Amino acid sequence: MLNELSNVAALIDAEIENDDFPSAVKPEYLRLAVRDYPCHGGKRLRPALLLWSCGLVDGEIDHAIPAAAAVEIYHNWTLVHDDIIDNDSVRRGAPTTHIQVADYAAKHFSAGTAAADKFGRDFAILAGDIQQGWAVNMLLKSAERGVPAPVTVALCRRMQELVNRELISGEALDVEFPLRGWRNIGPDEVMRMLYLKTGALLRFCTEAGAAIGTGSHDFSEPVITSLGEFASSAGIAFQLRDDWLGIFGDFDKFGKSIGADLASTKPTILLLKTFELIGESDRKKLESLIGLPEYTIEQIETVRKLMRDSGAEKYVLDKSAELSAKGRSILMCFEDNRYRQLLLELNDYLVSRDK
Repeated sequence: MLNELSNVAALIDAEIENDDFPSAVKPEYLRLAVRDYPCHGGKRLRPALLLWSCGLVDGEIDHAIPAAAAVEIYHNWTLVHDDIIDNDSVRRGAPTTHIQVADYAAKHFSAGTAAADKFGRDFAILAGDIQQGWAVNMLLKSAERGVPAPVTVALCRRMQELVNRELISGEALDVEFPLRGWRNIGPDEVMRMLYLKTGALLRFCTEAGAAIGTGSHDFSEPVITSLGEFASSAGIAFQLRDDWLGIFGDFDKFGKSIGADLASTKPTILLLKTFELIGESDRKKLESLIGLPEYTIEQIETVRKLMRDSGAEKYVLDKSAELSAKGRSILMCFEDNRYRQLLLELNDYLVSRDK
């Protein structure tokens, strides 16, 4: 599966790299910021979901390439904005967009620290805005690659209704939760947020692939809805794994700061379940380790031990595995072909990945 994922990555890399949409963006450093995340790295899981869903229903993979590139570009604008909101300085082992632009301002405009930081955030917001437009433009090019115009239009509308509205709503909840405080948030609310923030886009990927493959723009058709349900389960499982990696991952592999969720007082299922299961003395110890500006290895190890010994880590990993099993059962209802096998392997990978 990983070899096939690499093939998808190469295909999407070329599609994005050769697209002329960003070429007219000015100034140059904004154009470079627009191209940065989409053109450099990423696992390309979302394009793979779309292409393989198209293949699963015997569709023409070539017809789905623009849509697959579009979801990758779309995903990346959300990362640019997320990094600003979360104040993250590292993405995929490199400086985040707002940090890169701030560094540019400091070097080329002799801007002071505060001015450079604001400039970096402002231009990163603009870069993300342009990337969203780029994604829609790329999706519209599906009509030039054999996708019927009604399907192309329906996909664009679906992207705005299902993805834009729901994904940003999920991000809004994610931003709101720390202010409300972990004591005032229940696991069901967090699960809903996870679906909106992550599952909505993954659902669109499988639905879009199935729609292109079948030539249908009726998203209530059983084939399309079944694949959407598969992706929804996979999306939440993916996010639970991501939250686990945020505490238990290896920085060199994970590519962003371990402990960032603790620093931002993010109420993950892992954190909420730990508080539910530990005693009073351990609760006070864990509370003292939330919201710190930075973490030592020893502090992270203390948090890990509390989460592991309480059973919270096992709960999250088991829940992720349960959702993965649900996704697998949905896929098994489709006829066996190479794309079903790839989707099954991808489903398994989402709950076992280490980065």
